Amino acid sequence: MKVPPSFSLGTDPERQHGATVQDRHFLWSSGEERPATMGQAMGIKNCDFQAAKNNEEHHTKAISSQHLIVRRGQPFTIILYFQAPVYAFPSTLKKVALIAQTGEHPSKANKTQAMFPISRLGDQKWWNAAVEDRDDQCWTISVTAPADAIIGRYLLLLQVLGKKQFLLGQFTVLFNPWAREDAVFLKKESQRREYVLNQNGLIYLGTADCFHAEPWDFGQFESSVIDLSLGLLSMDKQVEEWGNPEHVAHILGALLHALKEKSVLPTPQTAAAAQERALLSKRRGSVPILRQWITGHGRPVCDSQAWVFAAVACTVLRCLGIPARVITTFASAQGTGGRLFVDEYYNEEGLQNGEAQRGRIWIFQTSTECWMTRPALPPGYDGWQILYPRVPSGGGGSPQEKEVLEKVQEERMRYEKHSGIHPPSLKTAEPLYMFLEAPCSVYLGGNAQFSVSLVNPSDQERAVQLAFGLQAIYYNGILAAELWKKKQSLMLGANMVNKTIKNLAFFHFEQSPPENSFLRLTVMATATQSEPSLSCFAQEDIAICRPYLTIEMPETAEQYQLLKASVRLHNFLDAPMKDCVISLFGRGLIYRERRYRLASVWPGNTLHTEFQFTPTQVGLQRLTVEMDCDMFQNVTNYRNVTVKAPELPA
Repeated sequence: MKVPPSFSLGTDPERQHGATVQDRHFLWSSGEERPATMGQAMGIKNCDFQAAKNNEEHHTKAISSQHLIVRRGQPFTIILYFQAPVYAFPSTLKKVALIAQTGEHPSKANKTQAMFPISRLGDQKWWNAAVEDRDDQCWTISVTAPADAIIGRYLLLLQVLGKKQFLLGQFTVLFNPWAREDAVFLKKESQRREYVLNQNGLIYLGTADCFHAEPWDFGQFESSVIDLSLGLLSMDKQVEEWGNPEHVAHILGALLHALKEKSVLPTPQTAAAAQERALLSKRRGSVPILRQWITGHGRPVCDSQAWVFAAVACTVLRCLGIPARVITTFASAQGTGGRLFVDEYYNEEGLQNGEAQRGRIWIFQTSTECWMTRPALPPGYDGWQILYPRVPSGGGGSPQEKEVLEKVQEERMRYEKHSGIHPPSLKTAEPLYMFLEAPCSVYLGGNAQFSVSLVNPSDQERAVQLAFGLQAIYYNGILAAELWKKKQSLMLGANMVNKTIKNLAFFHFEQSPPENSFLRLTVMATATQSEPSLSCFAQEDIAICRPYLTIEMPETAEQYQLLKASVRLHNFLDAPMKDCVISLFGRGLIYRERRYRLASVWPGNTLHTEFQFTPTQVGLQRLTVEMDCDMFQNVTNYRNVTVKAPELPA
């Protein structure tokens, strides 16, 4: 942003120390203060941006109480203090205007600069200002940015007599989900608090039949996040488009994706490497990851934890005022190149080989959704939008996007007709049926059973070969390890049903499943004496459950009073849990992360420990507890507590 050449910004000690009032005399380029007299132009002593008051009203006080951060489409007030009584300049006061400008090259043509009178007769749909209160020494002025204003850092200037400009200060404009005219407006206050203001979230991980909630610290109001977010956005030179949330979301998604690709570590290929990566990459919150991606300082992130992209994008969007949330889809097809099918290949032992594969079925996939209107699309497409990591050519609402919406059905029909892919035909003289029943989860190091039922509806006996295969697989469909395989032959009588029960035991596995992996069980049945041979296939994904942390503490607490929490963990494994470390963290509850080394927990025993801390922030807060040991990493649980302000004595 350009600063008027007649004035020197210099260094303001009080701004550095967070003064609410900018007690600054404007300096000429010579550095000497010029006093205002009756014969000279009107002078401004200082300007109070009332940051604490305005930020409270604009739901940005959690970001800062010292720097003015406002939301577009909503008025804020500033106070101008004059160097001399204003009645000394009656003619001058009629020719006073404000200028708000952003970007490196402010221009009225692209709406990065706005000059507007201090008058209630100004354009109410554009930048406008009016005097709310006045006396001889100061004016209280209400200023409103339009509901479609460009977001970002602004300079506010006062222009007198159409020539001289006084720099009043700098402020920040964000999107406004509370303003009905804003493209990101949300009707319900509960949704605004959840998808804009809430810094504590949950990310759902696992299989469709067995998932758990992972606590996540979005931290969109931490002090450095707004600077990081706006700094990231500044890589886009189309500042005139920053008033469009669709453009901003696409650009941020693309930039974050590019940063993530440079910062992630490869998927660990061995259990030892997986444990090392788990120790290196704690998935606790967005802010350290965002800082590492942008500045290069901090810990990298593993590719096997790539769901953090959705969380980091959610943090940046919420910080800038766009409602956002992280969603999880299960059994999600990825990398198909626009095709409506996925190719997977299995060998005769029932194991997936991963070769010549076109696309994958991910066990789960996380994405970021953001809320906004879509005026370029047909009616009905407003609301929650998936944030794609790359910018489609032509931008959002582009002809390509519209074409997809219009031709989905046409493409589906074309594939069904011409792809040569058809569902298995049941029109066979001698069919064979198979049903697989498997648990949705199994305890780490434990045992479980699964069953396979074969049905022979024919009048002839059949020789059947069963092939069982078990592999470890990462959430994104990448094979991690072969764990177990077995073959079995049997005779299946005419019009008979055979049920085979097998054990899944970790001590039978060829190796331990890597950290953060799942079990993929496959069964293949082949009628060996049939011509042509009949085959049946079934598959189940199984989650691996680790020991569970139990947290006990009161649901309510008083600010600045000690709060006690107890943590328990039972070791159901057949081996001791050594090198145990418990970490506690929670904004508003604990100043800094606490780490405690504990004794080993032997099989069948229960770890029990208690902690005390002092809540400092009022409101709903979250305590997160994490445990690491030599057997596993990142076992996490959380509890919420409502902190109330202390009651004042009567």
